[in-house]
Amino acid sequence: MPAVKIPATIAAEVAVPVMGRAATAAGFALLSIFWPAATNQVLAYALAAFMVLSSKFLWDYASAPSAPKSVRGPYAVAAVAMIIAGLVMAFRPETLVIAIAAAAAWIIAGVLEIVVFIRHRADFAPFKDQLVTGFVSLGAGAALLMGLDLDAHGLLGLAGGGAIILAVFELISAFGLRHAAKEPETGLWS
Repeated sequence: MPAVKIPATIAAEVAVPVMGRAATAAGFALLSIFWPAATNQVLAYALAAFMVLSSKFLWDYASAPSAPKSVRGPYAVAAVAMIIAGLVMAFRPETLVIAIAAAAAWIIAGVLEIVVFIRHRADFAPFKDQLVTGFVSLGAGAALLMGLDLDAHGLLGLAGGGAIILAVFELISAFGLRHAAKEPETGLWS
């Protein structure tokens, strides 16, 4: 089966939000690796910032002009879940609250990304990536639920591990989209 070719105009529309999401995940992942003695506040504020920024780029991706309008609902729910989780974490920086809020947001977003992939992958070529990001989000959420008894440093490691995987995949996707955006469209004589 040949690789899905994303038209340059569509790739240009979604490359920036995908790169933004990748940079956000990479920044959080680096923080989780290099902060040796994380406290509840570090975990809460860093993860809250990650969730809120990720929701912004998730919404920008869904509201691209060529994206099907029908996906805005699921992406809006995912973005709102991430924002609410971020607010909960910021105002209640306790490890159990942080873990449950982040896990819930990641699981909701992951399920919705997989649903978008299943229902709309034929309508919008960039949605081919939602299967992987959806499963990464589900995995990160499940890992946090399994680590409910961990301290702030352990939870930061679990969340950071999910962010590392998400960052790597999103960077690959972003650079692929950037490359596709630069390719000339095939015309009559190409």
